[in-house]
Amino acid sequence: MVSNKKEGMVAAKNFPVFLTDLMVKWLDSFERDTVDEIMNLGLFTWKDTGKKRSKKKLVIDADHKIFIRTLPSEYSIYFNEISESCLQVLTIKDVEVRRTVFEYFYSNGVFSKGKKILI
Repeated sequence: MVSNKKEGMVAAKNFPVFLTDLMVKWLDSFERDTVDEIMNLGLFTWKDTGKKRSKKKLVIDADHKIFIRTLPSEYSIYFNEISESCLQVLTIKDVEVRRTVFEYFYSNGVFSKGKKILI
């Protein structure tokens, strides 16, 4: 991992340089106390499956994924930045537990969580 200069409580951590300021702010807001429990950090995108009735498929960006440490249970976070104020966050807690993606909106220094689960 390469250190980047970001503000906040988690700024002292060495995050991959592909994490944007918005992503680090989200980590500072939601994972400040559990940042040491994260096993993988990365980015994801959506891929259109080409089928009319099928939903879009989530694709983890292998070029922008970093393994941090081995832990007894998986806890991974992947980001998809839609805009300077909109961030989609995929969390994976243990392999058996379903993946969840929520959208977060950043305004006036505060994140608000979208009501709809994207997957």
